[in-house]
Amino acid sequence: MAERSEILTYKQNMSRAETLRVMKAVVFPLAVFGLGMFTISNFANFGTKLICPLSGAMWFCGFIIALLMPAQRQEILRQTLVFVAGYYVSLLAIKILLGVVSGVSSEMIAASYDQAIPTSTGNAMLGYVQTFLWFISVLTPIGFIGMQVKRLRDFKRNQTLYKTFGQKRSIRNSGKENTRSLR
Repeated sequence: MAERSEILTYKQNMSRAETLRVMKAVVFPLAVFGLGMFTISNFANFGTKLICPLSGAMWFCGFIIALLMPAQRQEILRQTLVFVAGYYVSLLAIKILLGVVSGVSSEMIAASYDQAIPTSTGNAMLGYVQTFLWFISVLTPIGFIGMQVKRLRDFKRNQTLYKTFGQKRSIRNSGKENTRSLR
């Protein structure tokens, strides 16, 4: 009778915590990417010529800083996801607000408050919201990139300080060892 040998392999199933970690690592970035695609397409030329490059710059900056600072990689990537998602959501919220405000006239405001309102007020509100949209769309990426560059600069400065203190400590410790050996 011929012996039949089968190779036994042991396989451990993923735990619930591991499954959630994998889901968070894959689903959240894909959801933010999908939200970005929706936001950029929703703003037409404004999205493709301004929002897309600026959000791409935020993604790229977060990626580069995460590569340069491996000790803080998870925090940097999490912050990048949150910041970019907040950027997209705030732009969509302001677009919705802009749609609501564009239908309001000074006559409607006057009727609501039962008070005479200048005719330019309806247009001024629309202008304020549009200006706010510009501020959010440009200043948020600039602020994020500035925050990450400052983080990298502080990290490099601290690394230099740690190196300097380590050298001083080793000089001090080697001096103590030399005096002990003389006794």
